Amino acid sequence: MQIITPLKLKSKIMNKLLLFCAIFLLASCASTKQIGSINMISNRNLESSANYVLIKTYMGASQKELKKSRALKLEDAIDKVVKSTPGGEYLRNVKVYLTSKKYLAVEGDVWGIPTNANFQGFSVGDKVKWTKLSKDYTGVIVDLKNDKVCTIKSDSDQSIVEIDYKDLTKIGKQ
Repeated sequence: MQIITPLKLKSKIMNKLLLFCAIFLLASCASTKQIGSINMISNRNLESSANYVLIKTYMGASQKELKKSRALKLEDAIDKVVKSTPGGEYLRNVKVYLTSKKYLAVEGDVWGIPTNANFQGFSVGDKVKWTKLSKDYTGVIVDLKNDKVCTIKSDSDQSIVEIDYKDLTKIGKQ
């Protein structure tokens, strides 16, 4: 008959806990592997007479953005990056990634026509207001960062802040 001392019991519990943590960490790690590079890619027909300009560089390039991708088709991955940039039409200097062995993600420079840039009715130069901690603020939109937030120069202290579109009210043009 084997006698289990409290020290041996504690050691067995710790070993099982460490094994569980190791398995959990390995299972939660998403791998990202570059599978190709493309000079230019688009899902839309480009207007040959349009004067496209570089709007944003290295869009979709952070590891967090790459690992969050759930696009099963290349077209969906491209649309996600292009549509997250106001005025975006196509990508140049593109890198294509395979994440979690089944999802596709892309990063690249977004080109388009910035004069048509707006998100949810907001555009650069709009005067807006928002409330934070029961206090009202006003400012001017200086950059439409993506489809969720924009960068605003606050009227009160000239600081630059990022605010969700859903928290903004348009009060005019600058």
